[in-house]
Amino acid sequence: MLDRKLLKSQAREINRSAFVSAYLFSLIYLIIDVVPRVIDAYVSNAIPTYISEFYPYMAVPAFLNHAPYPRMLVTFISLLVWFLGAVLSAGYVLYCMGVRQRRQMPYATLFDGFGFVGKLILVNLVMYIFITLWTILLIVPGIIASYRYRFAVYNLCENPDIGVMEAIEMSKVQTSGFKWDLFVLDLSFLGWEILSSFTAGLLMIWLFPYMQQTNLGYFQEIKQIKQVGYFPPSPPPEDMPQF
Repeated sequence: MLDRKLLKSQAREINRSAFVSAYLFSLIYLIIDVVPRVIDAYVSNAIPTYISEFYPYMAVPAFLNHAPYPRMLVTFISLLVWFLGAVLSAGYVLYCMGVRQRRQMPYATLFDGFGFVGKLILVNLVMYIFITLWTILLIVPGIIASYRYRFAVYNLCENPDIGVMEAIEMSKVQTSGFKWDLFVLDLSFLGWEILSSFTAGLLMIWLFPYMQQTNLGYFQEIKQIKQVGYFPPSPPPEDMPQF
């Protein structure tokens, strides 16, 4: 079993040492990610439904009770938001990977996923299909499948030159024997996530980079153990003669 406490401690230290604040970067990411989702929920009339289900005694504001938009427009906006979410999520992973390597990652890194956007869309689509198919059978196989493909995007972000199915197959090998460790890791953050809900999500500014860096720590440790994944070439020794 991996040393969860050590990897968490390292994640906190890595975030504190970032040249570009991990917390400010997370704030920008969360705002850019949430705004399109709110627009999507408004256009699809999901907000009044949510209020009615979870807050039945609360009056729905009049401006939210709008006439239905054309179905094609609603579908287009939903797909666009999903597309943007996949790209921004990869950009955030790239930022965190760079911070672990002690590189100065600018805010524009958030959009670096556009450099291999086609593969990002495909890998997320394939994972969604696989997980959905397993979930149709039973809930538990669906949960196991989500852990099986957990590192696929990480593999693609580390080496965008590999194929989509290669990234997924690598994740399957990497997570084999470590799914329980990853499940326990997720449970260890559950209390923080519940607490975050009482702060209107503000705690996520601190929690999100903490969780992401810990997950990356697990990814790097497991990759070393399994010897499966991308290993960048080592820098030349300092005493190597220069030509």
